[in-house]
Amino acid sequence: MAALCAPVLVLHDRPDELRATLAARHHGVTFAFARAPDEVRPALEAHRPEVLFSIKHSGFPGAAHRPAVGFPTVRWVQVGGSGYEHLAPWDPSRVTVTNARGVLAPFLAETAMGALLALNHNLLRYRDAQRARRWAPLRFRPLAGQTLLLVGLGAIGRHVARLARAFGMRVLAVARRGGNHPEVDELHPLDALPALLPRADVVSVHLRAAPETAGLFDARAFAAMRPGALFLNTSRGALVDEDALRDALDAGRVGGAYLDVFRDEPLPAESPWWGRDDVLVTPHASDNAEGWPQRFAAFFSDNLDRWIAGEALVNVVMP
Repeated sequence: MAALCAPVLVLHDRPDELRATLAARHHGVTFAFARAPDEVRPALEAHRPEVLFSIKHSGFPGAAHRPAVGFPTVRWVQVGGSGYEHLAPWDPSRVTVTNARGVLAPFLAETAMGALLALNHNLLRYRDAQRARRWAPLRFRPLAGQTLLLVGLGAIGRHVARLARAFGMRVLAVARRGGNHPEVDELHPLDALPALLPRADVVSVHLRAAPETAGLFDARAFAAMRPGALFLNTSRGALVDEDALRDALDAGRVGGAYLDVFRDEPLPAESPWWGRDDVLVTPHASDNAEGWPQRFAAFFSDNLDRWIAGEALVNVVMP
């Protein structure tokens, strides 16, 4: 068992959300906080941490966290959340990076299914009718019997698959490796995506951002989709050519979309996405479950116990 010789540095703009959870678990550990991008480098210099806990969001963006992996004293960075592309590249022989993959997956899956129900069951159109005081019953296709295509079958995709199957949907999936998986009816490698898109009534994206996934949904992908299919993206905005998606919506190739992530965040007020009746927009908040900072802190605390004990860390990722 090894003692920490320096404070654990936490990069988060609301430290009061984390202090109680961390202090309750680690009585002999000191925690220091950087609460804004301009505090990161001074905090690194002042505390020279070995361990760093990093939570990014639009108000404390990824670029501000990047210096952590290059700082000479840092040996381990725990990311709050699943995304870690903002830290790459780093030298894995010098610093270990772990993420919190799976911690909020059940809650994001709930949001994705809620958005699917809102689009499929005309709830957005009913909201417009309510505002106009217009009584106008609309028909919808039951989810039972429809086909959902999951683009990515990590922790989130698996939770979405379970919920979709509970509604009676057939679930297809693509992942970096194909094969069989008990949560889905069919699992294919990622390069099978073009052949699977025409089979899907709903396409839901759950891949991380990487060079090979940038612009994955372009004009050709949307042209391959079944006319009127729904498109959900709660992953990363970089995976979607937004101009191509707008064209597909205008042409009716895509029947509606749920977008939680965008190329530019926060989404500018002048963005055309705000004004579309066939698109549900949320502000990168699909996993914004009550108590999420404490959930990340609890996961980090478990890993910190392992670090202090010299045990293997959970959710190690590579650049």
